[in-house]
Amino acid sequence: MPGSHRPSTGLLGYAAFVQLHRRDYEMYAGARLGDSKLAMSVVADVLRRAELSWNTLMLRENPLALTWRALRDSVTTARTETHESRTDGLHRALPDQAADAVLLREKLGMDTKAAAALMGLEEPELHMQFQAARRMLAGPGHGR
Repeated sequence: MPGSHRPSTGLLGYAAFVQLHRRDYEMYAGARLGDSKLAMSVVADVLRRAELSWNTLMLRENPLALTWRALRDSVTTARTETHESRTDGLHRALPDQAADAVLLREKLGMDTKAAAALMGLEEPELHMQFQAARRMLAGPGHGR
């Protein structure tokens, strides 16, 4: 039957999603975990779970934000399981989204548009998180 071996549109969308985001996900995970091999493993697991629920995920209001939260949660879990505390001070000092905004913009050098897209946020929302983080970090106890 002609066309019966073509991948479904959903799988093509997933493949494009992975191609677009895998490298940035790995950079984020590596920055938080301090271990590129572990970061690649965590990202592979998150993407595997996203693939398994891709069609359902695409029906959600914001699949990028949901996948980002899954990545952040998986990285946090991996950090806890490895008992590594020498990195990731941002996530100890700030709320998750604010810490992610700072990490993506300051440590990984992403512009606001790219960081917002990666996190599944609108640019003004990311900018607001970044500014809130700067205020919190400049507050009492952080400027010493």
